Amino acid sequence: MERGGLSLFDAAYWLAMAAASASPPPSDAIVVTASRTEPAAAGGLSVVEAEEIERMQPASLLEALDDVAGVRAFSTGGAGGRSLLSIRGGEPNFTLVLLDGIRLNDPTNSRGGGFDFFTIDPALVERIEVARDSVSAVHGSDALAGAVNIRLRAPAAGNRRLTARAQAGSEGDSGLGAGLETGWRGGGLLAAGSWYDSGGLTAGSSLERRQALAQLRHLLGGYEARLLGLYGHSERSAFPEDSGGPRLAVNRERERGRAELMAAGVSLRRDGAAALRPNLSLAWSRQEDRSVTPAIAPGVLQGTPALGADSRFSRFEAIADVGLGRGPLVATAGAAWLRESGRSDGTIDFGFPLPVGFDLVRTTRSAFAEASLRPGAGFGFNLAARYDDVAHGGHSWTGRAAASWRPARGGPTLFARAGEGYKLPSFYALAHPLIGNPALRPERSRNVEAGVELTGGSGDFIRLALFSNRFRDLIDFDPATFTTVNRDRVRVHGAELEGRWRPVASLSVAGALSWLDLDSPTPLRGRPRWQGALRAAWQAAKALELNAAVRFNSDYFDSSIPTGLVRADGHGEADLGVRWRLSERFSVTAALRNVTGEQYEDAVGFPSPGRVARMTVAAGF
Repeated sequence: MERGGLSLFDAAYWLAMAAASASPPPSDAIVVTASRTEPAAAGGLSVVEAEEIERMQPASLLEALDDVAGVRAFSTGGAGGRSLLSIRGGEPNFTLVLLDGIRLNDPTNSRGGGFDFFTIDPALVERIEVARDSVSAVHGSDALAGAVNIRLRAPAAGNRRLTARAQAGSEGDSGLGAGLETGWRGGGLLAAGSWYDSGGLTAGSSLERRQALAQLRHLLGGYEARLLGLYGHSERSAFPEDSGGPRLAVNRERERGRAELMAAGVSLRRDGAAALRPNLSLAWSRQEDRSVTPAIAPGVLQGTPALGADSRFSRFEAIADVGLGRGPLVATAGAAWLRESGRSDGTIDFGFPLPVGFDLVRTTRSAFAEASLRPGAGFGFNLAARYDDVAHGGHSWTGRAAASWRPARGGPTLFARAGEGYKLPSFYALAHPLIGNPALRPERSRNVEAGVELTGGSGDFIRLALFSNRFRDLIDFDPATFTTVNRDRVRVHGAELEGRWRPVASLSVAGALSWLDLDSPTPLRGRPRWQGALRAAWQAAKALELNAAVRFNSDYFDSSIPTGLVRADGHGEADLGVRWRLSERFSVTAALRNVTGEQYEDAVGFPSPGRVARMTVAAGF
């Protein structure tokens, strides 16, 4: 939070204390993605469950995320291309990406810290949590527009089973997976591995992915201990981003890349029912990315030379906090230490290979506090503040405040929240020997949101939210000075409608609708004004489920070197699916994506796969 900006949070705090009474706090589990103390803040979080992911059988998590209200997610080059995820109009690198709380953003890449969602196998994911407002007051840097927390499958106490699955698609894409789960009283162990090959799923693009996961949980006294280990390896090829793809690229050579991801975490958390809850988590990750990008011939825009890059990035984070629950008040305070180390060895081909390497280390020390109060009469309040101090790089205050009111039991809940976010400049923007600028300031955001939510039994809800985001000091490349600079300001206004309804026990319907209004000095790419999805699942018989989905987006701006800035057409598509449980041990899931064979391009020159059928056979022993 900037100096002089405490009055908003002070006012909310004293308002909450004035209304305090003896109502008990809710008993839901804490969701750390959006808050350390507020278990179920109205409008604060959207969740994609494993069941929804299994129905879709996606090649990447982008397909599942694209159906979330306020989220635009797709690949800019097919299965082997780059990921683009935008929350409420923000840039892809404005979203903090977590894997069970472990940070995954890589600041050494030219995308400013964006994450490649093709790295994670969707079949290993238990749920995805999406926070659509700045959560820097909770997590610090990178959470400028929101956060995505990918929660991996975890063992359950008492379970013992061996699972195997095989997947095949009509375009030659295929996958295999196996897992071993063993549980005991108070804990369990899960080990799983998978392999995937995209085959001919998208023209001019390929992806091969291998992954291994191990997770251990055990109760020690009143604490739960968790150990997590993940290894991922992927090899990809695709036409370079902005090249015009298979349809327009003059140079038909592909970009080729190889990436590795290693992550490990250990946490010790006190039982949520305890009055005093000390918690400790340690997380380590390492990412390596080797890529060779061919030259892009000039078109309407200037071409680019061939590039090569070999980057390595590692991160270690330690977080310790103490939570306190007393009557209607839940509070926590803690500290964090973060060390990031990145190195890139690259070349640019100007007729001769010009070295463009850099090496940078960044250490951040943080202190944070948060409190939630439910004083009764349907009121709820949440306040959070965080201080981050970067060694030899300045400091940042961020804050967040939220309030909700449910006037009558069973009635709608009114909610509002305001927050600040920031993002430290990427290593690439700071230290690249040709365009880097060590004097760059952090990018900043301010978010305001208000809405109404009505909840019911069986997870039913409907939510309407209006929001306004302001981003400033955005980092951009200035061709006049040939360096990165802080200059742009962007305002985003919008509305979101999201809901889930189960009219009868055998039928569930869910949907989302988003509207964006952008105020930017230059058109922002890949942000349609309208976007929506509607999904339905019908349990036709005990062993048979039928499901269907439709989705659409309006037109939007895009750009490529052959065409310059263009307005891309919107599109709509429909999916059908079936899940059949042959026995307690065997099941078959089939999906037909894009039933009508709609032809469209998410990026200029990169055609959609068209109609695609996939089937997965799973067995448990």
